[in-house]
Amino acid sequence: MSARTAARRDPTERRDELLDAALRVATRHGLVGLSPAGVAQESGRSKALVFHYFGSTDGLRRAVARVAIDDLDAQVHAPEDVPAAQRPALVARRFLDAVTGRAPVWRDVWRGTLAADAETAAALEAVRRALVERMARAASDAGFDPSPRAATLARGWVALVETVTAQWLDQDGPGPLGRADVESLAVQSLAVLVPEVPADLGRRLTAVARAAARPDASR
Repeated sequence: MSARTAARRDPTERRDELLDAALRVATRHGLVGLSPAGVAQESGRSKALVFHYFGSTDGLRRAVARVAIDDLDAQVHAPEDVPAAQRPALVARRFLDAVTGRAPVWRDVWRGTLAADAETAAALEAVRRALVERMARAASDAGFDPSPRAATLARGWVALVETVTAQWLDQDGPGPLGRADVESLAVQSLAVLVPEVPADLGRRLTAVARAAARPDASR
């Protein structure tokens, strides 16, 4: 692209170009390894231009984290035509697809690289809240209005899945758990909700959890 062509691009296009470059860098090196200088080199633009659009290194990292968070939010949905018993496994698979697709970014998010950033924290909380709300709607469709205890437990389950996934990503090289194990654990752990739901729904949750068990889980 010539300098003249680049100059004709509107600000949104220029920012998107720089953000794409930042995503490539962060996908290789994580948020900690992301810098305006690295994005300038990756994009062939000036460091001053990167600062112009993102303000600071933290602003650049925030923008990349927001893309990863928005991608995750878009993934953790199960189509209405998927049978209810199959939805937890599908959501777990899509959750891990989104996370592993940008593993270095998520590793740094969960390590707290942007822990002090209110905007990133709010975006993460919105995804968690939306997931709990979808769980509540599914329960409502099954004829159960979740109690405050059940809703709190559902939030705890979301936190548990995040923690397990973060620990798995943090493994130094091949560890004792593979991705299939993490997917299985995410679905199996839905059993924690059983004491707070009606017996019929509890039986269905138990069946879903048992179906997700890995053949060698007891070894």
